[in-house]
Amino acid sequence: MLDRFSTNLTQLTGLLSFAATTIACLIAALRSGSRDAPTWRLLALINCLLLIETISGLRYQIHNLVKAKLEAEGLYAQMHGWIQEIIDILVAIIALIFVTLFLFWRQVAGGAARVAVSMTIVVVALFAIETVSLHELRAVFYQPIGPVLVIGWLWAIAAAGICLAATQG
Repeated sequence: MLDRFSTNLTQLTGLLSFAATTIACLIAALRSGSRDAPTWRLLALINCLLLIETISGLRYQIHNLVKAKLEAEGLYAQMHGWIQEIIDILVAIIALIFVTLFLFWRQVAGGAARVAVSMTIVVVALFAIETVSLHELRAVFYQPIGPVLVIGWLWAIAAAGICLAATQG
């Protein structure tokens, strides 16, 4: 049945996870005080964007576009080995720093919101790692545990934590 919708159980896990976190964060924004509401709305927006990204697969398209450009320039073969790993790690670190600064520039309020922000940072870092293709980590993320890949389980665990934090916020 999932083939009819061009999806798999890992992608479905991501879709359900990000939809649930988006809704939970919106509800938390409505229920929370004025100090926490902007943080919950921002988390709802980020999780909604992750939901859209899971549907569109933009991270794979970006990776393939960069790879094709490097191959066309004759540079892709040189990017393997330690040079590629250094570049990949630097890009992942830059993305993580950007997301961290973006989320914390507002001085995240209460404890529940801090937990949700932390888990959202981890999920965004997972997407960054997938985008820049850190091969050793991707090999771990794409190992199946039952019918769902590890990455899907990580999304689901983070979603459960964010949703739980949203009920406390």
